[in-house]
This record gives sequence, C-alpha cells and structure tokens, in this order.
Amino acid sequence: MGTKTMVSIITREKNGKKYLYLKHSTGNRQKEQYLGLVTPENIDDVKKKFLEEFYDEEWDEKIKTISVNYKTESSKKSASIKLKEFESFGISFTYNTQRIEGSSLTESDTKDLLIHGVTPAKKSQIDTIETKKHYDLFMKLITSKKQFITKKIMLSWHKEIFDQTKIGEAGDIRIHHVGISTNDKIEFATVPEIPKRLQEFFSWLKKYDNTNPVKLAALAHYKFVSIHPFGDGNGRISRLIMNYILWYYDCPLLLIKNSERRAYFKSLEKSQLKKDEIHFLKWFMKYYIKANKQYL
Repeated sequence: MGTKTMVSIITREKNGKKYLYLKHSTGNRQKEQYLGLVTPENIDDVKKKFLEEFYDEEWDEKIKTISVNYKTESSKKSASIKLKEFESFGISFTYNTQRIEGSSLTESDTKDLLIHGVTPAKKSQIDTIETKKHYDLFMKLITSKKQFITKKIMLSWHKEIFDQTKIGEAGDIRIHHVGISTNDKIEFATVPEIPKRLQEFFSWLKKYDNTNPVKLAALAHYKFVSIHPFGDGNGRISRLIMNYILWYYDCPLLLIKNSERRAYFKSLEKSQLKKDEIHFLKWFMKYYIKANKQYL
C-alpha cells in the first residue's frame, strides 16, 4: 500500500505498557490517532482512512468556501455572460485536453477554428476534427438539462468526439490490451474485466457521498482513467467526466493545463503504481485550490 511510507506508527510507554499511535505530519500540521496495544490486522486500511481524514481536514473548508463564493458570484451574472464564460473556458479546456494527448493544434489554431471557423493549414485533419467535436460536445453538455452520468451517456460522449476519426472504435469498449509506453508496470483493466469494472465505477459514482463534489470529480477522473476502457480517448473522457461532475454540482470547472502535464501524469502514475488514489488526490486538490484562489 502506498500509505506505508506516509504514515508512521509510534510507541509511547506508560506504567510499563506500550501504547501504539498513528502519526502523520506535513509542514504545518500534525495528527495522531490511538491504535491500541497491538497493531490491528487491517493496518493498511486503517492507515489509508487515517491519511484520507488528515487531508480532508486540510481541503474541506477551502473547497466549501470556493464553492459558496463561486455560487454567489455566479448568481449575479446574466445567462449571456455565463454562456460567454463557458465558451471561453470550453476553448481553453479543448485546447489543453487535446494538447495533453499530443494534438498538433496550437492555442491560436484552436481559437481560429472554434471562434472563426478557420481550419488550420498544414495541421493534422484528425486533430482538427477531434478539437471541433470536443468543443461542440462540451458546449452541448453545459447548455443541456443536467442529468447524472451513466455508462450509456459516457459511451455517447466517446462516439460524438471520435465517430469520424476512430471509425469502428468510437463509442465502443476496447477489445485489445493497452498499456503506457513510458511505464510498463502500470496495468489497466484486462478486456474481460472492463464490463465489471465499469459497472462498479458507475454504481460507486451514484452512491458517492457528494459533500465534497471536487473530491468526487478527482476520484472519478482517477478511477475511470485507471480502467482505460477505450482503445484511445480515455484521458479526454476522464477529464470530461471530471468537469461534468464539477458543473453538475455548481463548482468552478478545472483547466488541467498542458504546461502542467508532467506533474499531472506523475501523480496519476504514482497512484496507479502504488494502487492508492491519495497521491493523485493530493496533487489534484492542491491544483484545484490554487486555480480558484480568487474565491478564497
């Protein structure tokens, strides 16, 4: 478990007896939890829960403040201003999410295409089509009636973005093995596992306690991309799921910038290798809070 190195067990002696405690500290905070006289059998689970609570205490107040202030500010804006802001965000989101996956379109290519309808010269036709499709889908989603994400909805998103560029694969679960070229130790769901893992994912999503929708968006991104149900487009769909959840719960949307992709991928890989979402969660929440500091 990834929590082993992060949480330590300390011993305190009193009247000849040894009492065990869990301890974790960051720069300015420290937390302890009494364990008992013996180490519990499920110590990894206990550590994991302890660590999650430690960070929840750090994030929850900030996230609540961001959410409340964002809603207050949003309520004062007209529908047309909100739409303009979503359009502007949609362009940046589309450029960055595409670029993270290696798209050849620059930011100005993306703006010319999406604002003025100018097809970039000497650029990949596939990148151009997928950029336009991604933006159109994003705008359709945030101007439609809110509905909770289901497997059917998620498959329809994949189909809408890739139906012209990944013919025969768009909207369909992969039927071949996939891996990461930079790290062969990371394992995604095997082909026979995918249906069960997706079913578990969507029922988890439905049941999740939404007191912190930002954490839900982060975990949904992590869990979905770790299943990797498609031959291609997993990153883009997981970032779409993430922003859809944020929009669904009236939280500020998140732009994961292409310039931050190294730190982003590193946190994802660390979590996937250690099979512990806390590493990605720590990166995500810090990034989200920093991106929304104007609401604090």
